Amino acid sequence: MQYPDRLYRFDQEGNKIEPDQPMLALWQWVERFQNEYARQNHSPLTIIEYGYDLAGLVVYLRNKKILDFNDVDDLVLRDYLDYLRISQDLAAQTMNRHLSTFRSFFRFLLEQRIVEQNPAASIRYARLGKTSGGHTYLLQSEAAQLLQVADNQSRFAKRDLAMIALMLFCGLRISEVAGLNKSDIRWGEKKLIVRGKGNKIRELPLNDYVLKILHDYLQVRPEPNPGKKLKPGSTPIEHARKALAEKDGSAQDALFVSSHLRRISTRGIRDAVDRAMEHVELEDSGKRITPHKLRHTFATLLYLNGADINVLKELLGHADLSSTQIYAAVDQQHMQQAIHKHPLLPEQKEKDGELQ
Repeated sequence: MQYPDRLYRFDQEGNKIEPDQPMLALWQWVERFQNEYARQNHSPLTIIEYGYDLAGLVVYLRNKKILDFNDVDDLVLRDYLDYLRISQDLAAQTMNRHLSTFRSFFRFLLEQRIVEQNPAASIRYARLGKTSGGHTYLLQSEAAQLLQVADNQSRFAKRDLAMIALMLFCGLRISEVAGLNKSDIRWGEKKLIVRGKGNKIRELPLNDYVLKILHDYLQVRPEPNPGKKLKPGSTPIEHARKALAEKDGSAQDALFVSSHLRRISTRGIRDAVDRAMEHVELEDSGKRITPHKLRHTFATLLYLNGADINVLKELLGHADLSSTQIYAAVDQQHMQQAIHKHPLLPEQKEKDGELQ
């Protein structure tokens, strides 16, 4: 049976070591939890993300010789969350996602009478600061830097540049980038076909600059391996991956391919953005940029340069205008600056007089 990569270890010669029985005893409850969420029609991507988060917890517990979920209290979870925050430098929003996963999982175990209490329930969510959970985006100069450095990073430079360009120039969600197929590029019409939330399809215009980036990437795109068919006894994560594959199309059709010659995952896209952002000099060093912040950057820069809010709604694929109106708020500082530079102000008259 195939398990998530995080459950495997490797010996000194690089051979894969199967998860041991104590680890699998913990993991079986994760699979039951995933099965329950699948039965409730949660999205395959949610099930995969939950599995990834919980696989990390299972490995941590096994290493700490904690072999029963009933022995996990809030102190154990706090220690693990601190370990994640420090070792992976996670933002508050990502930490809160992990905590939400743990709350849901232990609530399930409580309902199944496997544990006597939910240890995650007493842990508070991290406070989201201005740069971690607010409307964070790249300034125009910072976005230009990102495009430049992305073109010089790693052996996957052209792929990473193409993915980042689609988020900055088209406002794509990370899941939309991962789900793109080669056939979604309509070269003659200069359009991109995007499948968004709820399988809603929208057509986005592509400028010549992005088309050239995509063309250059396709010249070096590796040929993916054909996907393996899942066996009847496969795990919930594999079923979720199969559902995503059926929705997005086969690996052969995938526009963006991972180093494992499969359709790139959302985690692979995050890693690509993180690699490139390490070389971008930000005015605010505390600002954390994720793929979704590149989508924010796209919409914010367009709005600040005069794009109509209704046009942004269509480009972003928002179902409701209220979701788009957050971009109107970012212009407050610019409006304040304009008010303070009103030409009728005495100090402005003095400046104007000096210039004449």
